[in-house]
Amino acid sequence: MLGVAVLQVVARNVFSYGFAVGDELVRMSVLWLTMVGAVVATRDRKHISIDVIERFLPIRINRLRLRVADLLTAAICAAIGYFAIDFIGWEIVDRTPGVGQVPAWIFELIIPICAFWMSLRYFFRSFLPIREDDSG
Repeated sequence: MLGVAVLQVVARNVFSYGFAVGDELVRMSVLWLTMVGAVVATRDRKHISIDVIERFLPIRINRLRLRVADLLTAAICAAIGYFAIDFIGWEIVDRTPGVGQVPAWIFELIIPICAFWMSLRYFFRSFLPIREDDSG
């Protein structure tokens, strides 16, 4: 991805030429990297979180807070997945171009897939026993 972006900039500035699919390829690569990275980050709770409150709460209340947060996160991820399916439907209808001859909706399928994956992960996590390193 980085190589294509650098090559595209150099080709434009030095040779006044750019690759026809370079920008689209970089854009779709960023989308995939972001979505897959989000799934990986949620696996071990390595995602961004605000942990100021958990430092002041007793462990029992903190565990309840963590379960509620996991359920809310699951609901939000499910909503993102649901609306992403609607978005992809419109992309199919509009015949939005993607990379070369491949339509954009094929690349954008990663959005609902990863959103539902994260939703399931958070949903099941909210009912599983909490490890000591998860509860602050």
